[in-house]
Amino acid sequence: MSDKFIEKKKKARQFCQDVEKLAEEYDLPFFVVTDGASAIVNNGCLAVKNARESHILWEKQHGLNPYENWKDER
Repeated sequence: MSDKFIEKKKKARQFCQDVEKLAEEYDLPFFVVTDGASAIVNNGCLAVKNARESHILWEKQHGLNPYENWKDER
């Protein structure tokens, strides 16, 4: 992996963490995806559920692991 790719992935994950904090502040469910990371917190919102399920299919079609938990790497 190139240094540029690693840095981009790091920024994407930080972005997801920032969105998670903001969603927590507003007590809202969310799903966000960007180049290198995605994040979800859902409490039954059908729109969030549908968006994540669609993304899971996309990741599988592109040979990615839709269940990777990059938070474990922290």
